[in-house]
Amino acid sequence: RLKNASSDVKQVLKNEIDLDIAADLRKKLHCAKKEKLEITAKHNTELASCEGQIAKLRSEVEKGEALRQRLEYDLVVARKDAGLGRRAAEERLAEAHRIQKELCAQNIELQGKANEIEKAFQTSQQKWKEECRRFECDLEERDNIIQNCNQEYDLVMKEKSRLEETL
Repeated sequence: RLKNASSDVKQVLKNEIDLDIAADLRKKLHCAKKEKLEITAKHNTELASCEGQIAKLRSEVEKGEALRQRLEYDLVVARKDAGLGRRAAEERLAEAHRIQKELCAQNIELQGKANEIEKAFQTSQQKWKEECRRFECDLEERDNIIQNCNQEYDLVMKEKSRLEETL
């Protein structure tokens, strides 16, 4: 009876240890999933921010283009009215060219900013993909650890059964 009671106590302790290990592994898996969710939320926030910035810059480019077109129209009108006041028209033309150059420079600058943001977005997206791959590898590694633990547990239980049969 003492042998059976001792064996039962050992079995209960072994089962509790196994349950603790399983609970610990579940907790680690839960933490990993939570981390993935946080990374996803952060990525989505960064993505939305980048897209917002790109939209603002595109809007600025479109405004600049509209202004450039309007100035080009003013230039055509000024040429028409050249007979009434050539000097005034030449001054307006010079001003229109100056503004057009400024807008072109501004347009080039805004295009550069849009390209930088696009590159930052691509970099962020690449980092996100790398994080996902790393996370998947970590999950795969954890799954392998769990599988190895289960296999070791089965071996220990078989060895225990064999020893009990021997006794």
